[in-house]
Amino acid sequence: MKILGAVVAVCLALFLFYQAHDMPGLSLERLGYIAGAIILIVVSIIVFVPPREDQ
Repeated sequence: MKILGAVVAVCLALFLFYQAHDMPGLSLERLGYIAGAIILIVVSIIVFVPPREDQ
């Protein structure tokens, strides 16, 4: 189920990047799409990185 969620998140992130690419100029909406896509990708990566157990 984690893998399916990560795939959906990455697909949504790609869609957000695509939507932001079509917007002219620099607007708050475009920055929000880009920030949302970056957050989705980072969270998807964090889910699969195992925690470090250094002692």
